[in-house]
Amino acid sequence: MTEIERRLEADLITATRSKASELTVLRLLKSALHNEKIAKKASDGLAETEVIAVFRRELKKRQEAAGMYEQGGRPELAAKERGEAEVIARYLPQGPNIEEVKKVIIRIKQEQGLSGAQAIGPLTKATMTHFQGAVDGKTVSDLVREILSQP
Repeated sequence: MTEIERRLEADLITATRSKASELTVLRLLKSALHNEKIAKKASDGLAETEVIAVFRRELKKRQEAAGMYEQGGRPELAAKERGEAEVIARYLPQGPNIEEVKKVIIRIKQEQGLSGAQAIGPLTKATMTHFQGAVDGKTVSDLVREILSQP
C-alpha cells in the first residue's frame, strides 16, 4: 500500500466518523483504485505512479464535468464538481510550475534538434516521459505548440 493510499484510508475513516461532506469523494477514489487493481490484475497493489495516474484521471473527469455544467448554465453543479476536484487535488503531488516545464521542453527541443509541426508528437512524448506523469498532457501539448510556433 502506497503512502497516498494510507492517507486516503486515514482520511476516509476520519470523514466517516465526522460525517464530512467529502466522504463521497473519498469513497469514489477508493473505488477507482480498487477498479484499477482489478483491471491490472495487481494482487499486490498498485505502484505509486499508477495511483497518481488514477487520481489524475478522476481529477480530469471532475474538471471536465465542471466545464460542461458551466456551459449548460448549471453553476451549482459546476461548484460541486470543483469542490470534488479540490479534494482529489489534495492527494496529488505538487507538479512543476509552467516555467520549469517550458525550460525542459526547450532543452529537449535543442538536444533532439526538433522543429516544425511534425515535432509536436515526439517533443510532447519526450517531455511527458521526463516528468513521468507529474504534468497534465494537455498543458504539455499546449506549451509544446507555443514553443514550436516561436521563431
